[in-house]
Amino acid sequence: MKKILSGLLLVLMFALVQAPTAVAWTSVTHDDIVDEVYYALPADAQHNLSLEIMRSASDDPDFKFFDFSYHHYPASYGKADYWLDQGELAYKNGDYNQASYSFGVASHYISDSFDAPHCVRGTTGYHTLYEIQATALYPHITFKSGNLKSLMASGYNKGGYSWYSWMASRDSSYVQDDLNRATSACYVAINKRI
Repeated sequence: MKKILSGLLLVLMFALVQAPTAVAWTSVTHDDIVDEVYYALPADAQHNLSLEIMRSASDDPDFKFFDFSYHHYPASYGKADYWLDQGELAYKNGDYNQASYSFGVASHYISDSFDAPHCVRGTTGYHTLYEIQATALYPHITFKSGNLKSLMASGYNKGGYSWYSWMASRDSSYVQDDLNRATSACYVAINKRI
């Protein structure tokens, strides 16, 4: 029985290491990022926006659009800005469900840009392990100002350092820092559009 369980565990670990790496943060991580952003917004925005719709939309680029080309900066910036524009317009017009949806999608493109495996090449296998480690962490907003394009460019640059440092140590603090930067950038971008 022990041999069978050991064999199954080995097969599972191999499957995880070989899993496709186009998807970035898991849907759980995207939900956590949206939760943190939503609850940091002003009370009137929380009243107007739907957390449920934002959460559902936050993984649509992966599971509904099957858009695996725009998860890296600078391409992700254009997608994020488009969805932020859509969200801002809908919010100003009182279409809060559409605003919620658009901001949820925008959060995906923004946050994926801070996912360290998306900032370097040659991450196959370990990419998935990095993101699995992220599911055990919770993102926090650590800054509340900045220009989105600059924040995303900085996140991309810091992502390379995070990746190589994490590869050498598997220290979850690098993943936590990336999550925090991603969440903070999402907050800054969405808060400016409401």
